[in-house]
Parts: sequence; C-alpha cells; structure tokens
Amino acid sequence: MRDTTYQYGRCLAAASIVKITPPENIYHRMWGAALHDRAEGIHQPLECNILWLRAHDGSGELLMLSVDHCLFWKDVNDAFKQTVSDASGVHLDDIVVYFTHTHGAGLMDVGRNDLPGGDLINPYLEEAACKVGDSCQAMVGSFEETWLCAGTGNCSLATNRDFFDVEREGFVCGFNPLRAADTTLLVIRVTRPDGTALAILSNYACHPTTLAWDNTLVSPDYIGSMRKSMRHALGKVPIVFIQGASGDVGPREGYVGDVKVAERNGRQLGLSNLSIIAGMPESPARYSYDGAVISGATIGVWSYKDFTASELEDLSGFSRERREVLLDYRDDLGSVDSVTAEIAELESLRESGERQGWSEIECRDNRALLEREHRKLTRIATLESIDSFVYTIRSWSIGEIVLLGLNGELYNCYQTQVREAVSDRAVMVGTLADGSDCWYLLDQSSYGKGLYQEDASVIKQGGLETLIDATVKMLNLG
Repeated sequence: MRDTTYQYGRCLAAASIVKITPPENIYHRMWGAALHDRAEGIHQPLECNILWLRAHDGSGELLMLSVDHCLFWKDVNDAFKQTVSDASGVHLDDIVVYFTHTHGAGLMDVGRNDLPGGDLINPYLEEAACKVGDSCQAMVGSFEETWLCAGTGNCSLATNRDFFDVEREGFVCGFNPLRAADTTLLVIRVTRPDGTALAILSNYACHPTTLAWDNTLVSPDYIGSMRKSMRHALGKVPIVFIQGASGDVGPREGYVGDVKVAERNGRQLGLSNLSIIAGMPESPARYSYDGAVISGATIGVWSYKDFTASELEDLSGFSRERREVLLDYRDDLGSVDSVTAEIAELESLRESGERQGWSEIECRDNRALLEREHRKLTRIATLESIDSFVYTIRSWSIGEIVLLGLNGELYNCYQTQVREAVSDRAVMVGTLADGSDCWYLLDQSSYGKGLYQEDASVIKQGGLETLIDATVKMLNLG
C-alpha cells in the first residue's frame, strides 16, 4: 500500500522573478471610497513570478505568469500575452496570466488616461510586458530536469466575507464569523535532481483586500510579505502565487490602510507554506507499508522505496485538456442604454451637489456609485448580441498533479467540490486566469440575497454548478 499524502510529477522546468513595480506616482485609485487618485509611494515591489513547465519529449508545455495586479482588461491582457508569446515562442493557448488579485496595485485601466497619473498607465504596461517577455526569452535555454511534489495543509487567514448587517437589513462584503471558509493551502515544490528548490507554487483562496481605500501606496497586499517570509527560509526563489476560488473569501482583518496588517497576514500565509514544505520528503519516492514488527507493541513499519520504471513513466505524463461550457447570462443585466442613462443621472446629481456644497463623504459616495455603473457598462457592453458566455476550462496534468486555469472569480465551494471528486490527484485551482471576463460565479444559494458578487456577475443562477460538473467530468472521464 502506498501513502498518497504527497503527489508527484516529473518534467522540465525553468523559473525566474521579474520586478514590475510601476512609477510611485501612477494612477492608483482602485476603490470607490478612495479619496486619492495618484499613488503616494511604494509599499513593496510588485513582481511577476514565472514558472515554465515542459514535457520531456517537448509534446506539451505551460508558461505560468503570476502577476501582482488585480487584473487587466481583456485587450490589455491579450497584448501582454502576445508580447510574451513573441519573445518566448510559446503558443498563446499555453500561456496563462494568473493574477494574484492584489487590490493595492492600482487599476491599470488605460481608459483613465486623463486622470492624475493615468498617463503613466499605458507606458508602464508596455514596459512590464517587455520585461516579462525578455525574461522568458532568456529562459529558453535554461530548462532543467525537475520533480514536482504537491502537499496540502491549512492556513486560517481566509474567512467568509458575505456578512448580514442586521441594522441595514442586508448583506455587506466583509468578515463573516458565522460561516466557515475553506482554508486549504496547496503547495507544489519544484526541485532539481540535487534537491534544491527551483520554484515554489502556492495555491490559496483569499481575496487580497487587506488594504483598501485608505491605502495610498502601491502594494502586492499580503502576497509580498508571504514571499518575503518564505524567501527568508528558502533563499531568493520564485514564489508563484496562484489565487484559488475566493469569490466569497477574504482575510479576517481587511479593508484597512495600515500596511502592517497586510504584512502580518502575509507572514501568516508564508509560515503556513513553509510548514507544508518542511513536511515534504527530501527526495521523491514511494512511501509504502512494509509490514509488522513485534515489539512492546506490534508496530506497523513504513519506508521509502524508489519508484519503479513504470511509475516513473506515469509520473512523467504531460497532457493538456480544454472544455468549453455554455453558461447562460442573467436576465436582468439591463442594457447599455439603461446603464448609460443611470451614469448621466449620477453625473447630474454630482454637478448639483457640488453647487450645493456636498460633504466629502457625499462626494465620495457619488463617485463610488458612478464607478459601479461604469464597471457594469464594461461588463455588459459586449454581451447584448450573444446568447450565452462560452467558458473555457483549461487543464494541464503532470503525473499526479492537475493545474487548472479558470477565468473569473469563483465561489469557494468550487474548489472543495472539485477536489473531493478528484481526490486521487493534487488539483491546483487557479482562478483569475487571464482575468475575469465572466466576473463572479456564485453558488445557487447565494443568488437573490442582494450580494455585491451577484450584482457584479453576468452569469445566471446555476452557472457555477454547471462549471463544477463539467470540470469533474473532464478530469475523471476525459
């Protein structure tokens, strides 16, 4: 009998770290409640941590880019990937931008060019893409034989964030102590034949919303201090953070302006990663039962054995799968005309309020409501002539390890249900893969409650369950 606490894979790999910190005075306003536009400095550097995996026979590959931003709009992300593809020679279908989803890096919306610091956005995005592309080009000849070892543990940083405010008689997006969140942490250590770490992949579901409207510094949120804590123990290795299914999950302490809270949250997650790594076997091997030894008690003895040739062949398997799923749009999204009219009404109110001498809070609330409507316009502008959203599930399997690329922000139950149904493999649930074209995907029971996530979603009730079923069938039945 083999113990499967850890799952393995074998492939060629290369990894690197690219600094992509923007100018300290770039446009930064990410939150509707914020009162500033420009950033006022840098909290911690932003990074793109790169992990490039390739089959031994060259039949498949995956270029993973863990990028310290909330997300890019589709046209910006497409251009970013094209630059990387041109530099690396990797097909666009095999490149995935996994956004860490920090809300402290600023909204990189080129449409805000006329706002303070907005003129810096486009040059910054072009420079960041070129830096990442150049790094990938330099990695072409640096592939090494590697083992992937996947292990799981827990970290209590993540909490449910759908809280019912009794006084308001409605839900707010904030810490909910009455409902548990999935705290599973998946760590994949990528090691060279001599046992040294080439890279660490950390897959955890928790919105990086420690820092909110009072923060004026460019920041990777908790991810920065998570990496710092891990590198203190492991050296300067790429830490590829992959955001899990965190649509309804965030930190217990969040929505603050104090960067020390983000640092504390990051240390907590970093130490949890290190705990899992510390428990991993030094060398990949099959841990199996040997039999009984008679002592003061009858002892069951286990030991490590080398994998057989057949097992090594299976662990070297490298495959890619794609599955398209049609998800119905909500019936109540409204139209471009109706949203445009709402924007015009709010702008008229603002002009009237300015004449009447609105307070700072009244001005802030009006601007926040305007931004909600502008985001809604962004969501629905391309949907009116389309019957349903074509969602593509992307999956790469390396030995006993599955790496998923999932667009959008999925509710926590996606990862618990998929992992339970595919329990014979380690499943990396990577959301915000190439951004969020579908926005939020909620479970059926969360619709009709007035949640922010439903308001921000374009997908009809039941869409997440359809996606879960399709994922399980794809992974289990092919």
